[in-house]
Amino acid sequence: MTRLDVVLTALRVRVPRSQRARAEMLWNHLREDALDNATTLRLRHNGLRVGVGDEQWWEAVRAALDAIPGVNSTPIAPLRVPAEYPLALELDTGPHEQTLFFLADDGVLTGETWPQSRNVLRLSYALDLQRPDRIRLSVVPEVRQRLEGLRWVRNEAGVTQVPNYSGRAFGAAGFAADLEPGRFLLIAPGEQSGVSGLVGNSFLVSEEDGQSYDSYVFLRADVNHVAQRY
Repeated sequence: MTRLDVVLTALRVRVPRSQRARAEMLWNHLREDALDNATTLRLRHNGLRVGVGDEQWWEAVRAALDAIPGVNSTPIAPLRVPAEYPLALELDTGPHEQTLFFLADDGVLTGETWPQSRNVLRLSYALDLQRPDRIRLSVVPEVRQRLEGLRWVRNEAGVTQVPNYSGRAFGAAGFAADLEPGRFLLIAPGEQSGVSGLVGNSFLVSEEDGQSYDSYVFLRADVNHVAQRY
């Protein structure tokens, strides 16, 4: 019997916001039509921009990033992730108070203040049974406040204890993309990310030593076929 084993790899690249025009070259090697027009517009209104690239263009993407002064990157060790199991990709170095806004489909702008909170990208995937080498990767920005104790989460291996928290998932700024072998996903600040408190700004724009940075989050999911013996 064969078990499908999915390994998720992430890379966070921070680009000085003053160099944003130079980072625009990245999009020459990415497809922004991988998502439907309605989803792309909804993400744009919330300060996000998403593209899908092929591994044959990765060297060109990396060269474009390396040519930008002041850029720095943080690789995240590859993780094996069970299907439908949510994985939180931390974007903050520590808890802080923040007021977050999002624009819903009906055009209403909603905001809330979250003391001692952290921002994460909640990642999960589903397998395509017709094409087992392709996955549907879901990404949802989420704010979390740590609570006491642990809670139980069910997955394909049974149940697992995870930290307990309260929070809110920003579905209006979330999306799902189909990734075939050799493809990678980029999540980046969009045109509206300069609006303070908007999801794209709070999650993907940061300040350090008086310098403003844009975060470019690259994700790749590789499906391995592992033989099992019984």
